[in-house]
Amino acid sequence: MGRLELRNRIVFPAMVTNYCSTRGEVTDRLVAYHQERAKGGAGLLITEATYISPDGKSFPHQLGIDDDGLLPGLRRLVESVHAAGARIAVQLCHAGRQTSRAVTGLPLISPSVTRFGNDETSAMRQEDIDRVLRDYAGAALRAQKAGFDAVELHAGNGYLPQQFLSPFTNARQDGYGGSLENRVRFTVEAIRAVRAAVGPDFPIILRLGVAEPVSGGLTLEDGVAAARILAREDIDAFDVTAGMREGGMWVTPPLALPRGTHIEKAAAVRQAIQASRPVIGIGRITSASLADSFITAGKVDFVVMGRALLADPELPLKTLQGREEDIRPCIGCNEGCIGRLSRGLDICCAVNPRVGNEYRPLSRRAAIPRHVLIVGAGPAGLVAACTALRRGHRVTVLEKEAACGGKIPLAARPPFKEELAGYAAWLERQARDLGADLRCSTKATPSLIAELAPDVVLLAVGAEPVIPPIPGLAPERFLLAEQVLQQQGPAPGQDVLIIGGGLVGCETALFLAKNGCHPLVAEMREDLCMDIEPRSRAVMLLHLKEYGIRALTSCRVAHIGEGEAILCTPGHAEEHLPCSCIVLATGYRPRTALAEALRGMDMPVYGIGDCHGGTRICDAVWQATATAETI
Repeated sequence: MGRLELRNRIVFPAMVTNYCSTRGEVTDRLVAYHQERAKGGAGLLITEATYISPDGKSFPHQLGIDDDGLLPGLRRLVESVHAAGARIAVQLCHAGRQTSRAVTGLPLISPSVTRFGNDETSAMRQEDIDRVLRDYAGAALRAQKAGFDAVELHAGNGYLPQQFLSPFTNARQDGYGGSLENRVRFTVEAIRAVRAAVGPDFPIILRLGVAEPVSGGLTLEDGVAAARILAREDIDAFDVTAGMREGGMWVTPPLALPRGTHIEKAAAVRQAIQASRPVIGIGRITSASLADSFITAGKVDFVVMGRALLADPELPLKTLQGREEDIRPCIGCNEGCIGRLSRGLDICCAVNPRVGNEYRPLSRRAAIPRHVLIVGAGPAGLVAACTALRRGHRVTVLEKEAACGGKIPLAARPPFKEELAGYAAWLERQARDLGADLRCSTKATPSLIAELAPDVVLLAVGAEPVIPPIPGLAPERFLLAEQVLQQQGPAPGQDVLIIGGGLVGCETALFLAKNGCHPLVAEMREDLCMDIEPRSRAVMLLHLKEYGIRALTSCRVAHIGEGEAILCTPGHAEEHLPCSCIVLATGYRPRTALAEALRGMDMPVYGIGDCHGGTRICDAVWQATATAETI
């Protein structure tokens, strides 16, 4: 990558963790998190967006590089990554408008006056611009002193340089606004300031946002043209991205968007600059084979693998060792990483409970091996089995269905979610390889459990659908969402009322629409899909619109009649809705019957996963791990 030699073409990108102190200091937790990915074989690690100015900070526990007092911690971070054989760059970032007074305690600045959240920004004066350019230079010099191998200047994802580049946020009438050449000027000056600070031989990567999916935003045509202008500057690589906070689903594409989401944009930049610089591609690249296909096709020179390396830091190493089937897959849910970050929390991972806990010792083998009986082979049961087996216990798993996976096979049925099935298969392989005694088509009863004589019982029996007390809702008049996904009906061409507009209801609507039905979703809350993280929700709403699925929100189903439903809408008006089939997606309640039947037996019994109140895969994984580690 220019003057920087790497051991492979895999880049672990900047992903804010909220693991630092409120002053932006490196912590043991951050060091261990990066070292784990370096040990796993990534070629280049890039720190999270690292603020260069106090007013450029986006998150309360974000990494900082705005003061010399931060250098000792930064050096420690660099040394830990180098010791594991990888290289590390620091991403220099100023948030501009994409922050809040609550985080910085300072007025917000941006190219033009605008609102972001609850705050209004001030248009930057020339002295503000000059000060921020000095801050870029000062931060780059600190990076060099700390031993970083490169710096990445963040000019994408809606941060300050992209705010200048985009007509969505730049309405200036001076030399920094108007024409593309003027709007790119701030980024040019930032590059030159950094280059002047670090000298001619220190690598500079430019993360460039080339498109914004908002009305009046940066078009791909202008983004690629900006890359041509910026290629005249002394930079060593382009890291091509897209999106901003207003179009966050494009920044971290969820499962329902295609893999390699932004590769074609990166390829357009590579062609425009005539491959004069290496180009890094990004966007839900989940495997080394997929990455290789993009590189071999000449679309990019390096690939970003972010959430994939959260899910399994050893992905590069396992690939080199021919152990691809052993790689824990990222499921693209965004719940632990982006979802928590959007709520101001530290990140974790839905499928890898070690994320954020790398600084803690791995669980030791149990002092006394036990026989652990697990009822249910869904994600909670299988994760608990693997955790217990690694600790030296003997594990038996009873599953009443013919196959493992719990609700994952059903969750993989709606459009765009087929990849989820791979996670269920991975969990089952892991449990079998570790030595679990998996017994499918075996219903757990108190007598069977007593016969097996376990030391500990973990119940991962899931949850059962809630049937709402709606007048006229007789069993012969409805199907459960689960039954629909199992293709037990309705027939194509039918008008279907889906009661419940959460994730399950909306995914079932997509499934029905794809199969030729005409679904309408009725939801009591004020909007659809309020139970999932914002970026996944945005994609879901987009797909519902593309499929032409109708919805009524803030409404209640008052009565079910013959061939119709009566809905109460806002203002208590009644609406008679013809429908030939009703589908219930009204939530779940924990299954408790087996737990109650086991009371009084002389053995500890614990509930995990859905039967313990969790409703998401991440809940199942975290609860199962924590419980199994106590045995």
